[in-house]
Amino acid sequence: MSILINKYLSLEDIENVNVLKKSISNQLVNVTCMGLYNHGKSSLLNALIKDFDDKTFKAADIRETVTNKLFEYGNINYIDTPGLNAEEYDDKRVYDAVKESDINLFVHTVTTGAFVEKEIEFLHKIKNNWENPEDFINRTIFVLSRVDKIENEKDIDSTIEEMNNQINRIFNINPLIISVSAIRYKKGNIENKNLLIKRSNVELLENAINELIEKFKTSILETRNKRLQNIYDELIKKSNSKFQKKKLELSKQRNLQEEFLRNLYVDVAQIEDTLKNMYKRLGE
Repeated sequence: MSILINKYLSLEDIENVNVLKKSISNQLVNVTCMGLYNHGKSSLLNALIKDFDDKTFKAADIRETVTNKLFEYGNINYIDTPGLNAEEYDDKRVYDAVKESDINLFVHTVTTGAFVEKEIEFLHKIKNNWENPEDFINRTIFVLSRVDKIENEKDIDSTIEEMNNQINRIFNINPLIISVSAIRYKKGNIENKNLLIKRSNVELLENAINELIEKFKTSILETRNKRLQNIYDELIKKSNSKFQKKKLELSKQRNLQEEFLRNLYVDVAQIEDTLKNMYKRLGE
């Protein structure tokens, strides 16, 4: 059976099915982190998985994340994606990752103020292409990162208000926005300073993630089953298309064989007639 499957389906096709089947059985939730390049995605993810050496998700000035990177932590698969503004094909990688995601973290650094044009473009793409754009917002936490860089709390509040307005203008719904400092959380844990940990809001974010997971637990499983069914349907179409192509090729081959045999019979008959005439002339 496996030989027959491999004949019509690629290894990538089979792997996609196996990955989704595994995600259904192991109950892990995919939490996908997206945002512009150098907006604090990797630092945030390292804080969420308690990697205070920043080794799991590379946080650096140079572009480290060029493909989607996954790390399993508890009941969550945290997924880091390339920056939206890093390279030409990164937007598609991010978009494809979000399509397969259960919960989203949209990270935006407070140091640039509200959302910039590239982020607005991506949100409009979601709005225009998503089957249910409201579902995207309901499953997304917008994270305002690096708030330790801003001294005036009012500036942070005004940025959150403007971000809320920007999202509301696109989706006509108020989003969940949480301001976070990965640096405070890291320092608070290393130096055992609970006040810094609390002020970082990372624990608040963790609670929000878990609340969304609990809230959408049933629909997450339903969505995965639907995705698996869609993949099966596509693979059936794909394998059927290949089968019909093979069938057509064999039919063409049979037609060629039949034509070859017909020509061969004609040639043999002509040769027999020629030989008979030659023999007749020799007798004369």
